[in-house]
Amino acid sequence: MSSAGPPQGAAPSGGAAHSAVRGEPTNPAGPARHPLAHAFLPIAILTLVWGCNWPVLKLGVNEISPLTFRALTLPFAAIGMLLVARASGDAVSIPRAWWGRVAILAFFNIAGWNGFVLFGVQQLPAGRSAILAYTMPIWATLISIAVLHEPLNRRKILGLVLGMTGMAVLLGDDLRHLRDLSTGALMILCAAILWAFGTVLLRKWKPPVAQNTLAGWMMLVGWLPLAILAPFFDTHPPSYVLQLSSFAWFAILYNIFLAGMLAHWAWFKLARTLPVAVSSMSSLPVPVVGVFSGMLVLGERPGPNEFVALGLVLLSLVAVLLPPSAKKVEPPPATASEPSP
Repeated sequence: MSSAGPPQGAAPSGGAAHSAVRGEPTNPAGPARHPLAHAFLPIAILTLVWGCNWPVLKLGVNEISPLTFRALTLPFAAIGMLLVARASGDAVSIPRAWWGRVAILAFFNIAGWNGFVLFGVQQLPAGRSAILAYTMPIWATLISIAVLHEPLNRRKILGLVLGMTGMAVLLGDDLRHLRDLSTGALMILCAAILWAFGTVLLRKWKPPVAQNTLAGWMMLVGWLPLAILAPFFDTHPPSYVLQLSSFAWFAILYNIFLAGMLAHWAWFKLARTLPVAVSSMSSLPVPVVGVFSGMLVLGERPGPNEFVALGLVLLSLVAVLLPPSAKKVEPPPATASEPSP
């Protein structure tokens, strides 16, 4: 999913022009609102939709070649996002000077992520795939320090440690054998790093394009290399798509309308408006839902480790997203020329 200086004509990173083009209200005279005020709904969508998508993906790629699966879903999700943008009154065009950067963002956020993660989830259990994929906040936070020079305060460090500890609890004994990771695990780790880099670039560049428009074009551009490569990795005749089971068709439709359109809207809203350390940490509940949904769909049962990890991940979100307590400002003492009320 995706991130690096702005070309000529780039909108200022915090100005009214940039906010207006994103469709966000501007109020320079009003008090600043903490990012948490706008983060609850996108985080809830990501948690449920992307979390439940891990076993859904597993069902899909069990019948369909990974690249073929994504080639079937991405263009429809992209067109849907562009239609939503048009219906919302947003322009659906990309400024010519920004096409190169949109293509780079599409490579990291869409093509690279999907290409690697689908091959990985085909070889690993859905829950474990989700856990490995959502090491992304570690890589995003580290990359943002170098690229964006974002500071790491105590809350972010605490949240990062708690979240990663929760993932370590879920991963369990596998962490003792990282050198023996399978090809599937390495592919998912590569996907996580590409997604992290793309997230940092998206935050750094801040394209002056409406959110749904940007998401739609990124998905469409990122789909092209996957569609070109799909026939080389799919040994089945094209007609086999017509003989898919109802589970595979459900996975296709889920990835078009929910994981494709709705969740990408939520993710890019967070990635564009929150600091990288916060936006990437907001994805931490996803692997927890991925593990539990994988257990429900695939017949596994949660154990103590899953509940401990869930608590740690939720604590990490509290540490990162809750606004700091406001310091009480004492009024200045009254003077002879400034009577007290």
